[in-house]
Amino acid sequence: MEHLSVEPVWQRDFFPTPTQEANVIQLANLPVPPPPMPGKPLEHVSIDISMDEINQLKKQFHESTGQTCSAFEIVAANFWSLRTRAINLKPGTEVRLLFFANCRQLVEPPLPKGFYGNCFFPITITAPCDLLKHASAIEVIKLIREAKTKLPSEFGKFKNGDYLRNGKDPFLAPLGYTTLFISEWGRLGFNQVDYGWGPPVHMVPIPGSSIIPVGIMGSLPLPRKGVRLMTWCVEKDHTQPFVDLMTKLV
Repeated sequence: MEHLSVEPVWQRDFFPTPTQEANVIQLANLPVPPPPMPGKPLEHVSIDISMDEINQLKKQFHESTGQTCSAFEIVAANFWSLRTRAINLKPGTEVRLLFFANCRQLVEPPLPKGFYGNCFFPITITAPCDLLKHASAIEVIKLIREAKTKLPSEFGKFKNGDYLRNGKDPFLAPLGYTTLFISEWGRLGFNQVDYGWGPPVHMVPIPGSSIIPVGIMGSLPLPRKGVRLMTWCVEKDHTQPFVDLMTKLV
């Protein structure tokens, strides 16, 4: 082709809003503490979940609630709850799940055709560890879905400067062993790229995080269909309990 079908647009001034100057000043004044260092390095654990297993869990959720759910919600809910059980925190300890959600559809005026930058907002869910230890996967999925429904209002608060006027930045979540990050890479197309010798056998971020508990949802190597959950989320003492619980899931 002589020309691209869609002209790429580099337009980074669409956001922040007219309160940009005030937001920048307040953001600059917010304290940014360094992340707490873990007592021990976080171990790498990968779990493969087939699409058949994911579809079975989707079916169970639908039969229980009459609603549908996504593969991301299923994996995130089980990952968060089973990891919480494995690390066995003191009763009453608060744990957090954090992930980034697409906000392209919430931007006004709409993003220009061809805009190729990121546009996302963090969703943070907080719950006592006791709840996560005893709740069913269906109940945890409901927590995640409820948090996602609040995305438009929370993004609106950020866009209007409400967060920063209150001295808060939603992108600065409390870090530590009680906060778990999850990110979905399965739709980025990495597993479909062929540089001349076929698609990749395995896609994994390098390096993984040995400080901040994280899980990344990738795709299984082709032609298999499903999710490869690549994690750096548990210290060595908690690795085997975590593996045992995740293995029972799949």
